[in-house]
Amino acid sequence: MVKLFLTNRLQTVLVDGVPSKPSVVLSGVPQGSVLGPLLFLILMGDIDEKVEHSSTRSFADDTRLIKSVENVEDTKKLQGDLNSVYMWSDDNNMEFNGVKFELLRYGPNTEVKTETHYTSSSNTEIEEYEYVKDLGVLMFNDCKFRHHINNIVVSARKTSSWILRTFRTREVVPMITLWKSLVLPKLEYCSQLWNPWLKCDVQNLEMVQWSFIRKIIHPEKSYWSRLKTFKLYSLERRCERYMIIYTWKILENLVPNINQSDGLRPVFQPRRGRLCFVKAPFTGSSVALQTIRHNFLSTRGPILFNSLPKELRNLSGCSLLTFKKKLDKFLVSVPDEPCVPGTATNMASNSIKHQINNQQADIGLFT
Repeated sequence: MVKLFLTNRLQTVLVDGVPSKPSVVLSGVPQGSVLGPLLFLILMGDIDEKVEHSSTRSFADDTRLIKSVENVEDTKKLQGDLNSVYMWSDDNNMEFNGVKFELLRYGPNTEVKTETHYTSSSNTEIEEYEYVKDLGVLMFNDCKFRHHINNIVVSARKTSSWILRTFRTREVVPMITLWKSLVLPKLEYCSQLWNPWLKCDVQNLEMVQWSFIRKIIHPEKSYWSRLKTFKLYSLERRCERYMIIYTWKILENLVPNINQSDGLRPVFQPRRGRLCFVKAPFTGSSVALQTIRHNFLSTRGPILFNSLPKELRNLSGCSLLTFKKKLDKFLVSVPDEPCVPGTATNMASNSIKHQINNQQADIGLFT
């Protein structure tokens, strides 16, 4: 049946209302069909069969090869893996577009970067970029996400302005509904990866929400009180909440681990219950790199997860919805006081971990 589905297909091209002569379709699958995506995944399933030294990641028709490179010999191995993928494309009649090839290099090893290059399937040198867009996230060669955050802030502000221009109402229910439906998704997409840690980036994001909800007609004036009244989290709190949820999903084997050989793993203690192992600091690297690593999901996620009460950390074998409900029930009791212009706070950070520690310290003063 699949053979009949793929054979004897014809296509025409329409130019200025005039159709061309029908021609036979020699490759590909009909667009919009149910079988099309499944057959494509089956075809792409062995693209990394002969890749020996690199990790291969594919999403639809985008494929990336990833390898740690320390010397010229490593670059040769990576080029060999690229050649294996090119051979696969020839064998499967899947021609790559060499113009769209992208090269992103991390790390300070300028000698390897300047003395080596990689070639595409068309035997041309692959152009190196300062950043590439990977599934909607701008990945920069300095491992920072400042430009990505700035981009989503601009996009969210444009959408917010469009809402305020289009809808005359400033009532709570429609405004919050529009905010959650149209703006929040832009500010939260893949936030577990680019979750900001610099105060300026945190405030830049927070001001998008504050500038929108301050337009709502309501007697409460301050940002903190409006967050409570409208039952909203600050954007900083929402980002950390997503990191906690994703960490729990990894521990429950609901999603792939960050790194199969050295990923997140649970640690059980008789007194404290289930914890997520926190990697030791990378003392051999620069302070800047240590800061970046400390704020990535692989380190920050476990730290936030471990700050939760024992009964939350020990939740296992339940549905994701159950964990979210219990987590939200706990987070309601944790002060959410983001630092934005016009607010005064003695807290060095609004992070969940710091707010919980501050609560525990206050309790200790009165016991």
